[in-house]
Amino acid sequence: MIRIIIVFIQLIVCFLLQSAVMPAISLAGVVPDLLLILVITVAYTRGRIPGMMTGLFAGLLTDAYFEELMGFCALLYLCIGYLAGYSQKIYEERDYTLPMLMILVGEFLYSFVYYVAHFLLRSRTEFGYYFLHLILPRMVYTVFAAALLYPLFHLLHRFLLRRVEKEE
Repeated sequence: MIRIIIVFIQLIVCFLLQSAVMPAISLAGVVPDLLLILVITVAYTRGRIPGMMTGLFAGLLTDAYFEELMGFCALLYLCIGYLAGYSQKIYEERDYTLPMLMILVGEFLYSFVYYVAHFLLRSRTEFGYYFLHLILPRMVYTVFAAALLYPLFHLLHRFLLRRVEKEE
């Protein structure tokens, strides 16, 4: 139960940082996706189901605040959490390369599907422009933020996993 409460608090903090603080320090007009970093961290350390649930709630927060269509981001984050959760079987405590790669790929998938749903289906076919000016800077900024935040998230989840194992 404590793990669920901690993840919920992390979701709220990441959402508040992403929606209130990060726009003030945006680079190239983009902000890092802190919720995606959290979803992949949970999925990598705990597995598919916790990753999916974290992704669902992160997406619902994003949908409620940023989107007109409720459920779109929730579905994207849920799928990314599920896919990232497959790597939990090869979870290595000291390996930060795989999570960074998953964050990079997750950000690309999220941005690409977002482009398809919000721009391509409306006959806005400037993918090269969208990739160079939005997707690529967002991927770089998110991975940079992940390099700073992932060790903190990972340390907290590793501590919680060890605490639960001792109680059992």
